[in-house]
Amino acid sequence: MDGDPTMYDHFSHVASSYRHIRQTDPEPILFISEGLKGLSHVQAADVGCGAGRYDLLLFQHVKNLHLTCIDLNESMLQQVSEYLTHHHVSQFETLRANGNEIPLDDQSMDCVLTFNAVHHFDLVRFLENAVRVSKPGGKIFIYTRLRSQNERNVWGRNFPSFTKKETRLYEVNELETAIRAVKGVRLERVEPFHYQRKATVAQLAERVQARHYSTFSLYSDEELKDALEIFQASLKREFRETVEWVDENTLLVLDRGD
Repeated sequence: MDGDPTMYDHFSHVASSYRHIRQTDPEPILFISEGLKGLSHVQAADVGCGAGRYDLLLFQHVKNLHLTCIDLNESMLQQVSEYLTHHHVSQFETLRANGNEIPLDDQSMDCVLTFNAVHHFDLVRFLENAVRVSKPGGKIFIYTRLRSQNERNVWGRNFPSFTKKETRLYEVNELETAIRAVKGVRLERVEPFHYQRKATVAQLAERVQARHYSTFSLYSDEELKDALEIFQASLKREFRETVEWVDENTLLVLDRGD
């Protein structure tokens, strides 16, 4: 999945606007920073970093951080490099690599992180390599949207075929099964996050047209056009102009063990 040409083209297309069309919540970063505050220096890798929308927050909240930003997409790596440099961050490097492989030295990272990207990887291969590159006692943080959470948000409830098209997401029990299959790691905690959202129908339509979720790249142009018309009509019947809903995400904290 990580090398899917459809996804590669999608992310190349949205790279320059990605930080603006996706919501970036600080709550998981604050949670992660609490878990790392006992370390005097933090060597970390963000796998599937995209345009770096969570990476700047990491630097703002994690002291003495050095971050390796890993992504397969060259356009995304260019964006994260420009973004962090623009904000006067220098303690980072970019690495073009497949998220299933993580070509870093064994036991070199205090933590491995991935934000809304694990569904693009081969899950077991990602976990095996995240464990391999983590130091004994290191942490692996997986922030994701579960399949059931996706079904409950405004897109799953109102956008035609959204949940049928999006088949890549996991449930917690599936993630737990994969974690148990990998030696040297255990699931320490599952932390849910809930976000109250509000937007106009027009703003949501703009997000669809910008394909702010990669799910929208799974529609043909004609399918997306027709689905958007139905979506807008449905929302106007239910909400008129201002739409309110709850977005949900889940953070899994894994312990590398000694």
